[in-house]
Amino acid sequence: MRRAFVDRIETTERGETLAVLLIRLDEGDYLQWLCPFEWLPPDTREGDWLRIEFAPDAETKTEMRSAIESLLQELQEE
Repeated sequence: MRRAFVDRIETTERGETLAVLLIRLDEGDYLQWLCPFEWLPPDTREGDWLRIEFAPDAETKTEMRSAIESLLQELQEE
């Protein structure tokens, strides 16, 4: 689990709203992540802290593997 600071919220030239998140890697060293604002909780504001957690998605992995195998088989039959 990592923590991210919502540094600011910006609107791009294309009208997309992005949150600029800062994730501390080391003392004085931060990763800047431009994250689509709609991915964040609805009440997120500049200055908030968020928890970020990555979790395996076995179901999607299985679905994608199956789709790729089907496509490969289809291509080999042509």
